[in-house]
Amino acid sequence: MMQRAFFNQIEQHFPTQTDFLIGLSGGVDSVALLHLFCQLRQHKPLNLRAIHIHHGLSPNADSWAAFCQTLCEQWQIPLSVQQVQVVGTQGLEANARQARYQAIQAQIQPNEIFCTAHHLDDQVETFFLALKRGAGLKGLSAMQAVSFWQRFTIFRPLLSFSKAELLTYATVEKLPWIEDESNANTQFDRNFLRNDVLPLLNQRWQQFNPMVARASQHCAEQQQLIEELLADELNQRADFAEQSLNIDGFEHFSLLKQQQLIRLWLERYQQPMPSKALLKQIIQQLIFAEKDKNPQVKVGQKMVRRYQQKIFLTEESPLDSLFQREVNIKDFIELPHNLGTLIRTADSLICKKSHGTHRLLLPVELRNQPLVVQFTAPSKVKCYGKPHREEMKKIWQAHKIPVWQRHCTPLVFFGEELVGILGEEK
Repeated sequence: MMQRAFFNQIEQHFPTQTDFLIGLSGGVDSVALLHLFCQLRQHKPLNLRAIHIHHGLSPNADSWAAFCQTLCEQWQIPLSVQQVQVVGTQGLEANARQARYQAIQAQIQPNEIFCTAHHLDDQVETFFLALKRGAGLKGLSAMQAVSFWQRFTIFRPLLSFSKAELLTYATVEKLPWIEDESNANTQFDRNFLRNDVLPLLNQRWQQFNPMVARASQHCAEQQQLIEELLADELNQRADFAEQSLNIDGFEHFSLLKQQQLIRLWLERYQQPMPSKALLKQIIQQLIFAEKDKNPQVKVGQKMVRRYQQKIFLTEESPLDSLFQREVNIKDFIELPHNLGTLIRTADSLICKKSHGTHRLLLPVELRNQPLVVQFTAPSKVKCYGKPHREEMKKIWQAHKIPVWQRHCTPLVFFGEELVGILGEEK
């Protein structure tokens, strides 16, 4: 029965997919998942690979990797064992998960779907952990059968099966597996729920776990509805290439709509969801800042900054450089910090970047003259062809260059005169 239900899951979500990368810890859940894929392989052509992440957190980690290697050899499935370093002891579970997914991203092939053995009991634990954090609909939605992380797809075909069902399947099929001794350590929140809390609740109320999973699915459906209702507004306001959100007229929206739009905008860049307090800070300090101010708020490892009627998601620190280079005709120069490629043609200077091309048409009399490209300028400069010096601040404003981009925007000089700025898309 489990095999038929599993086959149906594959048929429902990925009917034409043939390439799967399966996460294999060696525990009963992942071994059962791998075995189910092996059974499916007898009915349709599949290209299966397994990956084992060696966290190095247990004295038994080497033997677990050896177990997985032996099992995969027996079942004729290629295995990749990846050692990772889990940094920090605070938030050990989260740090291990981050390291694990980074290793998977480095190994997965473009045509593969990554599969995990998360099951119904895992779903309930995830719901309660989100509840503990005071999460909203997004967090309470827990895990979905299909989701995405960075640049690959995650498939969880066992979410409808309980741990007891997987144990029964593994026992009947006489499957080998290992036991992770850390699963008994209730210092970890998930283990505390798994070993102490949820057994009591399931003993008190039959079908408690399936009911929690149903509630989680209701949350997911409500979140999906919110995203659909706000999709047009978000797409009209967001420029995903420059990672900006137009906030013109935001003050006319309800607080709830403001919060949801910012959350959805940040989610597009896979940023950690901000807390309610952080959302309040973003709205108060950025959305309702005076127009001549350039405030910023840290979100995860990024900064959200305001410039004019937009907010931008940027790197935490602006790039600064003492770079200075003479540029002659036919020169081809790689700018520092991956800021693009500089090309000088007969009549122009062109800066090619990943998100666009900036072109500066040169005055006729300078087309055969050596020019200098740099990233710094004095507070006042003389612009080429003009009689008086001008404040650099006003020149930046005239070119609509945000404050945090000014230290990494190429400036073109002829002697001490500013010829132009390579910061406007053409």
